[in-house]
Amino acid sequence: MVPTQDFPDHAFRVATFNIRYDTPADGDRSWDHRKDRVASLLRFHRPDVVGLQEPLAHQYDFLRERLPEFDWNGVGRVDGAREGEFNPIAARSNQFAVADGGTHWLSEAPGEPGSMAWDASHPRLVTWVELRGPGGRSCYHFNTHFSHRSEHARVESAHLVRELVAEVADGTPALVTGDLNCVEGSEPYAVLTDRDGPGRQLHDAFRAAGEYHHGPHVTFNRFEGDPDRKIDYVFATEGVSVHQHGVVAECWEGPPSSDHMPVMADVSLD
Repeated sequence: MVPTQDFPDHAFRVATFNIRYDTPADGDRSWDHRKDRVASLLRFHRPDVVGLQEPLAHQYDFLRERLPEFDWNGVGRVDGAREGEFNPIAARSNQFAVADGGTHWLSEAPGEPGSMAWDASHPRLVTWVELRGPGGRSCYHFNTHFSHRSEHARVESAHLVRELVAEVADGTPALVTGDLNCVEGSEPYAVLTDRDGPGRQLHDAFRAAGEYHHGPHVTFNRFEGDPDRKIDYVFATEGVSVHQHGVVAECWEGPPSSDHMPVMADVSLD
């Protein structure tokens, strides 16, 4: 992929954002203190399609109500309905029509809600949608959140995601977003980006953007001012051009929007 800032008219912005699940243990960093900031951030930076990680049902409902310009798709990871964290995808409805969608669990039984495997401590899933833009062109968006405990689970999840992109999207351009709980140079990252592995190769939009990156090179801030790891990603298959990439670093009064910083990329379909 060769980066270019020659934005075609059909370019659009994709984002990934782990918004941190609501827990009283966070005290003055809990959801009630952050929720308006999360909504404001998404409204101001205007992604056209965004994958979120960790919202519980009431957080999902709040954002759906606050940001009605998006078409929202997602289910809870425990029961495939409302229980547990969601990995929802929100697509701006005046830019995209959602033509299809589904959910796969990161396990040896991907069609079974709540299924776990490979030493993972919680169910993990992939939400996907088929998006149709102006002119009827399609692309797919897959959004996921890998295990924070098991490297084995992350590696197997990476294999599964590659295979899922190949199976569902076939040769159609696709985007993959998520909190992968792994850094560049790790085995899961290598699986996803390997040129020769089974499934479809994914390209890290940060790398594809080259000099056209804005912001820190790391994404996990632990609610502190000094982020220390890049674990949140936008990936793209062949057929997608990356024009620029950024990590949104906030600095204003009060708690950060989350313990992760959102990642955004401006892309277009070739």
